[in-house]
Amino acid sequence: MLIRPPARHTVESEVPEAVEAENLSYPPLALLSIGQFLLDQSDHEVRIIDAQLDDLPYEDLGRQVRDWAPDVVGITAFTVQLVDVHKTIRACKEAGVPRVVVGGPHVNDFPQECLDLPGVDAVVKGEGQKPMLDLVNCWAKGEVAKGIPGVMAHPDDPVPVDDVYFTNDLDEYPILDRSLIDYQRYYDVMGEGGVFTTMISSRGCPYRCTFCNTPRHRYRVMSPGRVCDEIAACLDLGIREIYFVDDTFNITNKRVIDLCDEIISRGLKFSWTVRFRVKGVDRELLEKMKAAGCTRIQFGVEQGTEEGLLRLKKDVTSREIEHAFALCRDVGIHTVAYFMIGTPTERSRQDVLDTIDYSIRLKPDFVMYNILTPFPGTTLYDEGVRDGVLDLEPWLQFMRAPNEEFKAQVWDEYFSREDLRELLNLAYRRFYWRPSFVLRNAFQVRNLNDFKRKATAGLRLLAS
Repeated sequence: MLIRPPARHTVESEVPEAVEAENLSYPPLALLSIGQFLLDQSDHEVRIIDAQLDDLPYEDLGRQVRDWAPDVVGITAFTVQLVDVHKTIRACKEAGVPRVVVGGPHVNDFPQECLDLPGVDAVVKGEGQKPMLDLVNCWAKGEVAKGIPGVMAHPDDPVPVDDVYFTNDLDEYPILDRSLIDYQRYYDVMGEGGVFTTMISSRGCPYRCTFCNTPRHRYRVMSPGRVCDEIAACLDLGIREIYFVDDTFNITNKRVIDLCDEIISRGLKFSWTVRFRVKGVDRELLEKMKAAGCTRIQFGVEQGTEEGLLRLKKDVTSREIEHAFALCRDVGIHTVAYFMIGTPTERSRQDVLDTIDYSIRLKPDFVMYNILTPFPGTTLYDEGVRDGVLDLEPWLQFMRAPNEEFKAQVWDEYFSREDLRELLNLAYRRFYWRPSFVLRNAFQVRNLNDFKRKATAGLRLLAS
């Protein structure tokens, strides 16, 4: 059984409660990938529980685990959800599960701390498909799990250094069967109201943004044909909206254009969204994407000053950012801009207000503002510890004993947490309650459900 824990005790949210309540609802893609790989490569039975989708109480989660009685439970762990991970582990053990395995981004950075949590029998570091298969095969044979690449399950196991891949060719991984989950219930509040899913067509990222800890080694891509095979499988299920959650979709323009050509040649009709770098965006690329059904591009802008962009190592200029957003408007592709508030180069309230003003001048269709919350394992966090702004010890204590009172550190060299929260709420109100924005979106509402989702989000935002 593979479980995504509930999100009942997430560490201090980076967005206002109003926005968090109407956040995008994404399928548990990592668990789907592992589950599909186990089904494809073995005769193990697999069940996936997305306890986050249903906000499942732990009593109900434990009851489902007890009813199915799995030999092994795999739990995905994000650092900000460590309290819920801990509670999920306990619920599984109380339900009689013999072995609990934990994987995910938190394990990648802190494998030993995760293994030391009560009730954890093994951790899987890095991409989990092959290590998880090897581990459960070992246990199924009644053997001692020791020395399995990518796994820590024995006191003598060292911390894995390199990720373990089934193959470097992503085309050889099985196509995901999204009917393993209740796929029709996922939605995108910024989308078109259709059945929605996420997809990944590459792994890793070669860039070095200081606030990110995405693995940079072995950047690999799927071929256009393999990507389109999975798209076709989604369309067969009635899915009509796809969000490509690659860390960076447009490493090269040629790759994107080749994929668009394949989508067009096959006649695949769906709307899709991508995460993009500003660097390299041009009219030819955008027009090709528009022809292939791309309706929205999400750009990680983060800052609007050259100093801020340099400090975060974004490898882009404000002029390039403005050009990319203007091109998208001209071509007719909607945009989402992501911004950080409270970065090391914002030293006064006016600096933050300038960031907000810049986000409005770009004229994106949506903006997501976040308070900069540096996480251990990132370059920016190391810089904060070096400069005495951040302290690693509270994080280590939280990882060893997750508790609901913990709050992640913010970059408080110039602002208090309360200051940043007030500025964050101000940013959302200034962008989303402009008359021009409200009027434009009123004319873009497509159906009653779309209206309810957006109206609820808007009223909650106004209340914040």
